[in-house]
Amino acid sequence: MPVGNKMFQGEFTEMDEMTNQSIINKRRIINGYDDGLLQASPLKHPWARDIFKGMQKNNWVAEEISFQKDKEQWENNDLNEQERTCFLRALAFASNLDGLLVNSLSEVIKPHITSPEVVLAVARQIYEECLHVDSYSCMVEAVGLDPEEVYGLYRKDKDLFYKNKRVLESMYKINRADFSTKTTEGAKEFLEACTTNLIFEGIFFFSAFLVFYNFGRHNKMPGSKEMIQFINRDEDLHVRLFVNIINSIKEEQPEVWTDDLKSTMRQNIIDSVEMEIEWGVSCIGEGILGITPVMLKEYIQFIGDMRLDSIGLGKAFNSLNPFPWLDEFTQNNMIETNFFEGTVREYQSGSLEW
Repeated sequence: MPVGNKMFQGEFTEMDEMTNQSIINKRRIINGYDDGLLQASPLKHPWARDIFKGMQKNNWVAEEISFQKDKEQWENNDLNEQERTCFLRALAFASNLDGLLVNSLSEVIKPHITSPEVVLAVARQIYEECLHVDSYSCMVEAVGLDPEEVYGLYRKDKDLFYKNKRVLESMYKINRADFSTKTTEGAKEFLEACTTNLIFEGIFFFSAFLVFYNFGRHNKMPGSKEMIQFINRDEDLHVRLFVNIINSIKEEQPEVWTDDLKSTMRQNIIDSVEMEIEWGVSCIGEGILGITPVMLKEYIQFIGDMRLDSIGLGKAFNSLNPFPWLDEFTQNNMIETNFFEGTVREYQSGSLEW
């Protein structure tokens, strides 16, 4: 029987001592009171409602995007061989990762959340990851790409195979029968799992996003660039969600925020930055359309520092963003260091007015 439903085992007995206020007072991100009814009001975690509402306003579907120009450019070989290979590798990992996220959020993260408003936000994130999976499929079909060269690339590309393998293994570390957040060690493991999700959403997509935006900057594959803008905007809210989840657990259960956990989480992010740099460089080779390996390294380190800072772990690289032109595509919507406050930009459905 799911968590919370033990309230409805046996026969009815009046519970005079149980009130809405007492229920809210017992609410936590994990290990809180949970009757399984998702009573989200009154709110214990208002930032989760703000994020959920931001997600609702951000509705879009891939069919709104025109890939006609992309199809023409692809068929006319307007991209040289290096550019085609780079484009396919970036698309392959991005599409693979969104598929992995659907399952890990559903199976690893959401079952342990006991705050109704946070459950709603995570459930909406799962929907959006499904939307991204479908959107990549629409893009493959509309442009006329070979699905085997996208979804099956990991079977031929050793670097992509091992990146997917490492992602999958790290996602499912706590997906075991004996796992429980009720113990201090279990809660620490869950925090580490949330940081893993933050890494996937907030670091591992960014080489691919950079590639697509750089193509768009050079008037190549404009529909693909536009779709990535929608996806990037979604992912920014996903990053915001998990930063708030991590910081709230730290506040609600300070005993789990130990020096050893801080060290582990910090090192996980640093290692992931290095992995993403390695992958990104393997995509662009010695350089592509003005992006050099050194610039890509600085950019991913810059992103990594933002993620470290956002959960109180301090910067590790002190790198600057070498691509100020990205602002024209993202409108400075990359998550900054202090967003444990629940403020969300006003998005409009089907619009990219950030």
